[in-house]
Amino acid sequence: MIRPTYLSSFIPKVILFISASLIFNSCGNPPADVIMEKSGQAALVFVKESSRLNNRSNAMRSNVDEYYPGTDIFILDPISPQGDVRNLTKQYTRQGQTRTDRYGHAADPEISYDGRKILFSMRRNRDSNWHLYEMNIDGSDLLQLTDQTVGHDMDPIYLPNGQILFASTRPQIVDEYERRESPLLHVADRTADGRLTNIRQISFNQSHDTNPMVHSSGKVYYSRWEHLGDPNKFSIFTINPDGTRPFVLYGNHFPSGSGSRVYLDPRELADGGIICTLLERNSPFEGGAIAIKDISKGDDEVLIITPKDVPFNDTENANAIYRSPHPIIDHSASSSRKEKIIVSISPIPVEGDQGRQVDFGIYVMDKDGNNVRLVYNDPDFNEIDAVPVLPRKDLPAGLPQVVPTDENVAAGMAADLKTGIFFDGNVYHRDPDDRMMQPDENHVNSDGSIGQAKFVRVLAAVSMPRDRDKRGGDIGNTNLEKQRVVGYGDIRDDGSFSIEVPANISLHLQTLDENAMMLVSQRSWTHVMPGEKRLCTGCHDSHNRDKVINDLAIQSSDEIMNRVTGGFYKSGFHNPDNVMTHQAAHNDTIDFYDRTSSNNSNSVQAVFDSKCISCHSNASPAGGLRLEMTSDDRTAQGDNGNETTSVYEILTEDGQYQTPSGDNLDYVTDDGARRSPLLWVLYNRQLNDDDNEDFSPSSYNHTELWTKSNGLIDPFNPANKGLLKIIEWVDMGTQYSNSVAQ
Repeated sequence: MIRPTYLSSFIPKVILFISASLIFNSCGNPPADVIMEKSGQAALVFVKESSRLNNRSNAMRSNVDEYYPGTDIFILDPISPQGDVRNLTKQYTRQGQTRTDRYGHAADPEISYDGRKILFSMRRNRDSNWHLYEMNIDGSDLLQLTDQTVGHDMDPIYLPNGQILFASTRPQIVDEYERRESPLLHVADRTADGRLTNIRQISFNQSHDTNPMVHSSGKVYYSRWEHLGDPNKFSIFTINPDGTRPFVLYGNHFPSGSGSRVYLDPRELADGGIICTLLERNSPFEGGAIAIKDISKGDDEVLIITPKDVPFNDTENANAIYRSPHPIIDHSASSSRKEKIIVSISPIPVEGDQGRQVDFGIYVMDKDGNNVRLVYNDPDFNEIDAVPVLPRKDLPAGLPQVVPTDENVAAGMAADLKTGIFFDGNVYHRDPDDRMMQPDENHVNSDGSIGQAKFVRVLAAVSMPRDRDKRGGDIGNTNLEKQRVVGYGDIRDDGSFSIEVPANISLHLQTLDENAMMLVSQRSWTHVMPGEKRLCTGCHDSHNRDKVINDLAIQSSDEIMNRVTGGFYKSGFHNPDNVMTHQAAHNDTIDFYDRTSSNNSNSVQAVFDSKCISCHSNASPAGGLRLEMTSDDRTAQGDNGNETTSVYEILTEDGQYQTPSGDNLDYVTDDGARRSPLLWVLYNRQLNDDDNEDFSPSSYNHTELWTKSNGLIDPFNPANKGLLKIIEWVDMGTQYSNSVAQ
């Protein structure tokens, strides 16, 4: 841990008077008292966005998608309806421009730890990129911090050790759904003149990472859009400033009937909890309800403090929508009312010629959502992202006491290491309410060994093509995204594993049974930093297991690991498996078939051509199952070249497998290899149910297609590479086109 140092400064105290009528009858009548007298709030910095006539209804749009000419950063001094309002950035956003539609756009203001500087992002004109800037509180002495020509920088924050953390599209990947550039978290040092240097990426999601903030614990909290597979989640994550230990804080599991919750704009309260905007994915202008999360409690528990007529999953019928909450302290109020919330509110989204329109203004309310009062509103603009001008020590959360760092990573980066280590103490220790399969630690395998989970598969993301017509999910059987197998490691008898994996790339893990078939698939991208030794407690385990652990101590003492995890494990980080311990069938992407390639030896269809079509031909398909391609299959391209083959459609769509009870199933299902009848046929038994009630025996024992050892099929035997390829293809989402080229 590094103890941070801070710049000291003196911000003069002023007496504030805020008085305005309540905007909602449902909030009750406010008392006539002055609610922020002597609060010490000298000023408020906010964005006045020229977006009133636009309809923005996607929760995870970023600055890249938003350019509203004439949007500026303002200061209200003091915080009062009678305060002086000044534009701090117009001299920069209008410089050299004669047309209003080419004015710049300033956004994302943050105040320095000493309260003297404003850090923000700005697009100076229509032709420029988003860059980072810093200026004095009065708007003077503008300093440009970044000047990259590739990618956009946004959402900057100060770190207590003097570094700057921000989101950026510099990696040039596009998200898994909308095909927009994905902002990911980066950290940078500062040169003597204040500019940024040594910029490095610290988050490795495949969709957006935005809205970062520094918690008093020193961790960075941020909003993450996740779209690995069917989930389409917008959760709050934590990460250390050096990129270690990314972990979902909350939003991973939605309560039943809650709709598609989206968590944005996290800020810290005095008790260490988090206040944020809670909304629906299609809410206009990222507005919804305001919610409080007690981070010491379970994943799904949040308290909505805004009125009940502000439903986050029925925004169109709401009386108001809220966004951009920020806590402040009213030192003159009673202890129960001391903590206030500055928030942007639009009273009623109205229907206009261009769809729903809003009019966000700045208001203040009690922490319980009562006593809502107007601070400032210009009906021609949306006022958002208000930040009090105060030293960090005078905000409710106070100063971070430490900056979490990992000495292993510092050493690993200095040594130019390319790998890190994942360790899991026991894959069987899972939250019983996580709605996913629970592997059986007492299961008896075919070879007599105990424990259903035998291997871990490591998969890496393959960035999506920018062409919207080439989405993997559009031409695949599931919504799992493009990916490749990195390799495999063993799960030990005590349920633990430790594996060495590539660093600085998006990974996810699958626990596998004795046949290398998926039991549980991690539905979240993760990563390790170079040299990192990371304890995997699992996104589906109790969050109180995600403790700060001294990795060096873990490495040298199993007793410490046992104490942390509450179990008795012998492996620790000792002797991690190289992720290539068991070779993948093909350690790259796997396509079902690629018409554009002259070499289809790595495709699934090539396995059928080699092993199956002598019996399952077009002329005389055994059991009615045809696995031979037609001449049309080999030539037809369809729209944009995305048409699948008839064999693919037979396996994934036609319900051609008939159970003994007469039910029709697809040969390949969305639920993975062990639940797919195609693999039951190849193994001559039902793989997900010991009583074989859905398995229809065939006249031929298809296990004879594969090489056996002691009567059992070893999926990692090189002679069985074709079988493993089919298993990997199904467990990776049965995509028709998985490669980047397609």
